[in-house]
Amino acid sequence: MKEPLEFYLSGDRVFSGREKAINQLYNKRYFGRIINGKLFLSLLEAAYLVERGKITVLDGERELSFEEIMELGRRNDELFDAKYLVYKDLRDRGYTVKSALKFGSHFRVYRRGMDEHSQWLVWVVPENLRFSPSDITARVRVAHGVRKNMVMAVVDDDGDVVYYKVEWVKF
Repeated sequence: MKEPLEFYLSGDRVFSGREKAINQLYNKRYFGRIINGKLFLSLLEAAYLVERGKITVLDGERELSFEEIMELGRRNDELFDAKYLVYKDLRDRGYTVKSALKFGSHFRVYRRGMDEHSQWLVWVVPENLRFSPSDITARVRVAHGVRKNMVMAVVDDDGDVVYYKVEWVKF
């Protein structure tokens, strides 16, 4: 087994300046973003990679556990657990998953790496969330405007994820 790559906690993300991390995680698997020669990962990405033994995350000298990274994510995002379950499911299925904040959704999903435009915008919804029809309409309109499919990822209390494609219907 390969030795896990070291990353360092920096606020609500982690980073590494090692070329090996950039090559293995960004160039080959499309994790994170490169900023000023360093690879930055979101806490979702970090949790996923820690759980799989691909990276370790250090806070100073101390290594953070998977659960500690999850707790950091929960502090800033009440939907962190649901988002993690969807992120993990999509990554495990072989998709590339990136943030879709600028599109009003949680994730944009690519079928094959990032050589093409993302195909889906995914909105993570806990099954007990109450929302209005206009919440759905707004997201579908944005997805349609940027030529992507809108998908609701509904997460139940047991952690199961069901995906629903939401479309405009013309009569």
